[in-house]
Amino acid sequence: MCAKSAAVRPRAKPMDTSVGIQALLVIDAFVRLTIWAASLAVTLLVLSRTQFVRTLSWESLQSLRGAWECAITINYFVLLFNAAYVVALVILRFTIPLPERGMYKLAGTPDKNLLFSAFAGILTKARHYAPFPAFLVGTFCNIQPFRWLLGLRFGPHTKSSFFLEPLVLDPWGVTIGKNVNIGFGALVTAHLQEKDFVMVDPVVIEDDVLIGAYAGIGCGVHIKRGAFIEPYSAVKPGMVIGEEEWWGGIPATQRGYYRGGATVAAGKASLPPAVSEQAG
Repeated sequence: MCAKSAAVRPRAKPMDTSVGIQALLVIDAFVRLTIWAASLAVTLLVLSRTQFVRTLSWESLQSLRGAWECAITINYFVLLFNAAYVVALVILRFTIPLPERGMYKLAGTPDKNLLFSAFAGILTKARHYAPFPAFLVGTFCNIQPFRWLLGLRFGPHTKSSFFLEPLVLDPWGVTIGKNVNIGFGALVTAHLQEKDFVMVDPVVIEDDVLIGAYAGIGCGVHIKRGAFIEPYSAVKPGMVIGEEEWWGGIPATQRGYYRGGATVAAGKASLPPAVSEQAG
């Protein structure tokens, strides 16, 4: 009986992160409102100093020419606002150090790297879910000089541009080479959260890689040149995918090789499944 009672241990109560998450959400709201307000203030300040804006009036809207000039002014406002928004993101990112690679416990006093990672997550959320009129932020992030500016500190560090920006949860910890095609809905993350710890590990994606739509790339993954990841695949954290390898499945495993735009498995070549519809 003693042996039986010793073997049965009470289940440890899971840690409640609700309070911490609520505090983070309050900070999130404050930071995102600050970015929006700063962008708006800069935009209004610049436009108010132009003669073109000062000549506009409600009476001018009664003619097609006046209405067109008003619409063009709004376009200038939107473009300037989006540029100011991206610059504000970069400036705020420079104020906080980058999280270091490692594993950090959630219990007790939070490690400083957890706090750095949380703040970076707030800025990433502000980037991917930019409020109106910052609906062009995703476009700006993929063209020069803004792509270069983000690469200095914000990330991802990349030589590629994306028509539909992939969801990179930790852009500061992701390096993407040139001529990389990441499909719609694909997700790349440089962290892994469990019940009692968070692991931070950068991701490296080399040149000429093709990642299908809705694929998931875990932290610590290294995808080498010319590899192909099938749509809807899930690459487990820490995996290393060799040059021109073809991976797929949940979890993803090697299926063969990807050469010359075709997959090669068991000595047979075929076009990759639904690449034309799902990648890009």
